[in-house]
Amino acid sequence: MLEAAIQLHRAGRLAEAEQGYRALLAASPDDAELLQLLGILRGQRGDLPEALQLVKRACEMDPDNAARHYALGELHLREGALDEAAAAYEQARMLNPNLASAHAGLGQVALLRGDLAAGEEYFKVALRADENDVQAITGLGNIAGMRGDSQRALQWLTQAAELAPDDPLIQTGYAQAMLDQNMHDFAARAVDNALAVKPDYPLALALRVELHLRKGEVTPAMAICQSLLARGEQVGAAHTGMGDIAKLSGNVDAAIAEYDAALRVLPHLHPAAIRRADALARSGRVAQAIADLRRHIAAHPDGVRVYIALANLLAQGARHDEELAVWAAAQARWPEDIDLQAQHALALDRAGRSTEALALADRAAASPRPALAMLRARGALLAGDPAAAVQRLQRIDERQFADTPPRLPRRRQRLLGLAFDALEQWSEAAQAFAAAPRKGVELPNLPVLDEPGIAALRQLAAEPVLAAASGAPPVLLCGLPGSGVEQVATLLAGQAGWSVRRDRQTGAPDFVNAAFDGQLLQPLGQAALARLARGYRRALKRLDLPESNRVIDWIPLLDVRVVPALQRALPGVRLLWVRRDPDEELLNWLGFGWLRGFALTDPLAGARWLRLAATHLAAAAALLPSFRVDPDAVLAPAGEAARARLGEFLGIDPLLLGPAARASMNGRGGLPTSFPNGHAAHYREALAEAFAVLDAAA
Repeated sequence: MLEAAIQLHRAGRLAEAEQGYRALLAASPDDAELLQLLGILRGQRGDLPEALQLVKRACEMDPDNAARHYALGELHLREGALDEAAAAYEQARMLNPNLASAHAGLGQVALLRGDLAAGEEYFKVALRADENDVQAITGLGNIAGMRGDSQRALQWLTQAAELAPDDPLIQTGYAQAMLDQNMHDFAARAVDNALAVKPDYPLALALRVELHLRKGEVTPAMAICQSLLARGEQVGAAHTGMGDIAKLSGNVDAAIAEYDAALRVLPHLHPAAIRRADALARSGRVAQAIADLRRHIAAHPDGVRVYIALANLLAQGARHDEELAVWAAAQARWPEDIDLQAQHALALDRAGRSTEALALADRAAASPRPALAMLRARGALLAGDPAAAVQRLQRIDERQFADTPPRLPRRRQRLLGLAFDALEQWSEAAQAFAAAPRKGVELPNLPVLDEPGIAALRQLAAEPVLAAASGAPPVLLCGLPGSGVEQVATLLAGQAGWSVRRDRQTGAPDFVNAAFDGQLLQPLGQAALARLARGYRRALKRLDLPESNRVIDWIPLLDVRVVPALQRALPGVRLLWVRRDPDEELLNWLGFGWLRGFALTDPLAGARWLRLAATHLAAAAALLPSFRVDPDAVLAPAGEAARARLGEFLGIDPLLLGPAARASMNGRGGLPTSFPNGHAAHYREALAEAFAVLDAAA
């Protein structure tokens, strides 16, 4: 009869098995094995108090049986009584040093206490006793995941799932690991495995809600949440799911109410706290979100993801000192968490603390984060080891960029190009630069200029200027991509009494940066010129620039056809043309991009556009009082003479090379923002076709 009850128990027919156990126990009330079996069953049916009472009696009846004490430890672990669980597991281990599950249980306790090193050691001892101990394998997988070693975590958890395909708890743990890695298909299969064994398994159902919501499938997710709530199982997770559903529908207040309900049931439920803060932030209540996360951490400091959420909120508000303090606190609490180290390093880098960032990045070298690999590659470049930089960049799996901002793969390709450049592998560098994903506005169309057209522009420019002009005339700052105009703009913005207008691609258009109006090619009367001047001045006023300052208007692209109207509506307007050798401009544009956003689709197309845009600037320089700026000369520490000539043209004495201008010559983490003058000669073969286009125009 006992064997029949055990078979019913194994088959999941718990009610029938319980009847059999109780009937046998009525005849033998002190049978330790029956007490233990019934206690385990009652625990499975959710009656933890009776389960503990029964298994404790079993231990009293048979105090030298390691299996009884192990079962007691499992029940104490379920109720969260870590000290009692540890004592029971330790007693089991003392009675049977080769009982792998006792060592694994002690590992679970250490893991829950945050002692990863002790947990790892216990799990390894368990595996020496039994190489197929699923609890130990799962524990090592969880530790690897906590340390950010996702690849190793997946290896362990996959092994556990294969060893215990019929264990819903193991399959659910595997599914959670897959979800954490955004591997939804694998997670879905593991959830299916768990539910195939136990169709109503609450933990697996809660994960299925998460899978549905990640796909935007609201209706089935809501049905599961409502079912769990009705049954009183996984209530916290169910309320969290309902909150996610409300947030997806845009009902932020309802979402917050659901998250609050989840936290009333389980105050330590970190996902609910994190998602509640996200809902608050999305509705503009960022300060409240930050304050509430701080309170949650103070009450429940064991949730690493809550620290991460708080740090990210602070970063969004540019509160970098507070952000870094949160990263440091989390790092101190979880010193072995590799992913945490990686994110901390990236935060330090964003804050400009590159030396600290690189040191921490090396400690987190095992992290699979592409951004960390790029940070370490940059460090290798700055340390003079471009070969190591290439190796680190080429190890990045491009599939990891699938759901990332375009700037990450773009940065990777540019770093790779710089590394090949440092190795003097010019062709490989050009290919890497050209392969960088491009983001930005398409190159504007410019008309081809001919002599009759230029002559007509000269004639228009000779017409009378606006008689009632007011205000100081602006200085136009122009330069093509790769010319160094960004650095010159920074230099001029640092001069007392001068302001640089930088909003030409985002601000309200006027006749200079709006779509070209053919009427500007007609002889304009005084009233028309006055309207143009008013529109131009109105845009400047909206920028709230100091009225006493002279204005330098940085125009990313100058269509020479607007110049006669500019010259007449704003008498005295002058032109600063920042210019490098055309080959150098093309190479810098290819290698470093352009802050103003024009996308270089390929070197040959870029060369053709540069040649055409340069003819417009040359024609504008012939119509206006102009000065050609050599950026390498005026930005050089010893460029006093070049700065004096520029200052003389602008009426600035002395024109100072300030700290911002010096810093503009270096980009992220200290890398250059342009190649040294003459560097294009190395690319003469790699970019032969594009350079031929530019040479033909010279």
